[in-house]
Amino acid sequence: MLDQLLKMAEGPLQEMLAGMNENGASGPALKDAITASLQKQVASGNINGIKEMFSGQETSPDAPVINTLQSDVSQNLMDKFGISKEQAMGIAAAALPMIMNFFNKRINDAPQDNNDIMSSLISSMQGGKSNINPTDLLGSLMGSGSGGKGAMDLGGLMDFGKGLFK
Repeated sequence: MLDQLLKMAEGPLQEMLAGMNENGASGPALKDAITASLQKQVASGNINGIKEMFSGQETSPDAPVINTLQSDVSQNLMDKFGISKEQAMGIAAAALPMIMNFFNKRINDAPQDNNDIMSSLISSMQGGKSNINPTDLLGSLMGSGSGGKGAMDLGGLMDFGKGLFK
C-alpha cells in the first residue's frame, strides 16, 4: 500500500528533480528509494517515518525523522545513479520533507481518522490486514472524497521543494 501511495508523488518528485537540474535521477527511482527506506524502518520496528508522514502536521526539513531517513535514501540514490554523496544528500534533503508534507497536507482532508490511516498502513507494511481499503485511501488522499474533483493542488508543494535550492 505504501508503494501505491508514494506513486501519487512521482510527478512532483520528477518536477522537483528537474528544478534542481538533476537529470540523472528520476521521480520513480526516488520514490522507490524513499519507499525502501520507510519499509526498512518499519521492518526494524521504527514507525516514526510513517507516523510523521500521516500526522497531519507540517514536517520541517530539519526534523529528526528526515535526518534518520536521509542517509538510507542517499545511499540508495548513490547506488542506483552513481552520483556523489553530496548530490544524493541534496536530493534526499529536498525530497523527504516534500513527501512528508505531500501527505500531511492531504491527511486532514481525508474522511478517515489520521490514526486509522496510519495504523492501517503500518499493519499492511508488517504483513497484516489493513482496516481501510487501499483504493478508498488513495481516493480520499487525492481529493475525490471532498467535492469529487480528484485533483491535487501541487503548486505549493513544488514551490516548497524548489525553494530549498534557491
